[in-house]
Amino acid sequence: MAFLVVAAASSGALVATVDSDEDDTPAGGATLGDTPLSALSETVATDGQRVPKLVSDHVSPVAVRTGNGSDDDSDGLNDTAERIAGTDPQDADTDGDGIPDGPEVDATERYPKADPLHHDIYVEVDATGDEQLNLSVIVRIQQAFADAPVDNPDGEQGIDVHVLVDDHGLVGNGTIYSRNRPGTRNDIYDYRDSTFDARESGYYYVLLTDDAAYDGDPRYVGGGRPGVVVMETFDRPLLTASLFMHELGHAFGLDASTDGIDEKRYSTAQYDSVMNYRGLYNQLSYSNGTDLVGRDEWAFVANERHQPAASSHRSNVSAAAVRLARQTVLSPDPAPRRVRRLPRACCKCRTRHVRRR
Repeated sequence: MAFLVVAAASSGALVATVDSDEDDTPAGGATLGDTPLSALSETVATDGQRVPKLVSDHVSPVAVRTGNGSDDDSDGLNDTAERIAGTDPQDADTDGDGIPDGPEVDATERYPKADPLHHDIYVEVDATGDEQLNLSVIVRIQQAFADAPVDNPDGEQGIDVHVLVDDHGLVGNGTIYSRNRPGTRNDIYDYRDSTFDARESGYYYVLLTDDAAYDGDPRYVGGGRPGVVVMETFDRPLLTASLFMHELGHAFGLDASTDGIDEKRYSTAQYDSVMNYRGLYNQLSYSNGTDLVGRDEWAFVANERHQPAASSHRSNVSAAAVRLARQTVLSPDPAPRRVRRLPRACCKCRTRHVRRR
């Protein structure tokens, strides 16, 4: 499987809203999982400690070097080393995850804990102000990918998603938008160009902020475009993890113009996906093609997703971050605190709104 670049014609986003009396059902809108705010306010949520720089749940079983000898597939790993590792000497990317076998084996700084026989996805997360991901959110995201119905050469199913929690406390210039805007530190591309350490290494980039906007509208709580995401977080881990999966889906190329995505047209029984506004905030998984809509989004993620550019040079992921990755142990969340009031959400809504935080 090789990555195909699928550029989204228009990406989706979420907007914090209160519907006006003029229209109860805004176009493309969705409530916050249709869960009453009163019920959510009684939910005990966790306030995670600062997450270690790198969090990953899979360690590659291979540790071989290229050495001398022929390299028929030009992946940076010679044929003898490929046979030792169990990779295919005639296929530069045995597991089809978009990272050649050579870097998966040898570039441990760029791709920590990569496995050339198991699908890997890498994500860097930066944050402005006090925003952060707690461990409970990351564990949920990792488990959703681990449960994916995706076959691998090692005989196991699933995808290993590696989350690099990097810069935090970044300074923002007010609302952070998902489109280029004049000025500095006010859109996702300003941060991608200045603080994205793993840029040009095939990583996806997520920026957490307390005030995100999509397409010039500051009422949105998240926006995803090919390769990049800007989003807000919630105190309840499920909500943040679900929004993360939804916006990452847009970064993969699951586009808002596609039937059912960013809509409330179908029930979750008819379209069982976090990209469905009726599934958002309630679930994490993409669809597997067995529902009424019949679209296998996990197959798209594995085989056709938008893949950020990857150059041949080493990324700027620090050695210290890699050392932290090797010694990271996922620990329980610390003491809980009261959850903040949660916004209702919709996308491309034509009604008037009042922002709620």
